[in-house]
Amino acid sequence: MNQVHKETLTNVENALPNRQGLEVEIFGMEGIPEDVAQAHNQRIIAGYYEAEAHRRATSGNNGPGGGGAGQAKKPKFESPSDLKKRLAEHKARKAEQAAQTNSGANTPAEVTDSPQPTTSGVFVSIFDIN
Repeated sequence: MNQVHKETLTNVENALPNRQGLEVEIFGMEGIPEDVAQAHNQRIIAGYYEAEAHRRATSGNNGPGGGGAGQAKKPKFESPSDLKKRLAEHKARKAEQAAQTNSGANTPAEVTDSPQPTTSGVFVSIFDIN
């Protein structure tokens, strides 16, 4: 201030009450008082964790580790009669799908190995035939 403006500065106007002094010199990130830097870091970290908790709550994802806030997945129990009913429905669907894949009379039911005509050793040229 003295070199550039040729004025002597005695206090910082519009500063916070605890920061009106001139003893603090800050160059980039150097010279920041330790308590101010720690308060800033704590505020940033707290904001991050709040945003992360909000994101997890809205999306339903528990985040890393798969654990939640004590919320365990509720096991699904079915009675034996319900299981038998589901099995019967499954078997009926499988039988229906198998019946639909069989095309009936359009294709032969089984393929037999009939001898195929071979041309090995026989060469016929169209120029040799009279």
